Amino acid sequence: MQQRLFTSSAAVAKYYKVTLKRSTIGLSQDYRAAAKTLGLVRLHQTTYQPVNPSTAGLILKLKELVHVENVASIPTKEQLLAAKPERGYKVINNIL
Repeated sequence: MQQRLFTSSAAVAKYYKVTLKRSTIGLSQDYRAAAKTLGLVRLHQTTYQPVNPSTAGLILKLKELVHVENVASIPTKEQLLAAKPERGYKVINNIL
């Protein structure tokens, strides 16, 4: 019998990257508390949470409000700043 080995991103991932995409305004206190427990207060705020059953339960409760990705490590501040585009704009060609 041939044995299959599955390699998925969930097996390698150590953290959830959780981003709040919809507001908790108008929801009950338990939903707001779940979002605050995950560290999500503002829209489009991102936090990194460890992969464990309690975190997965909170994410499952807020599944319509959050966007979740599996990541292997938490990026450093330098990596986050390097990924940001520069402010303003640049003139590439002057047609005039």
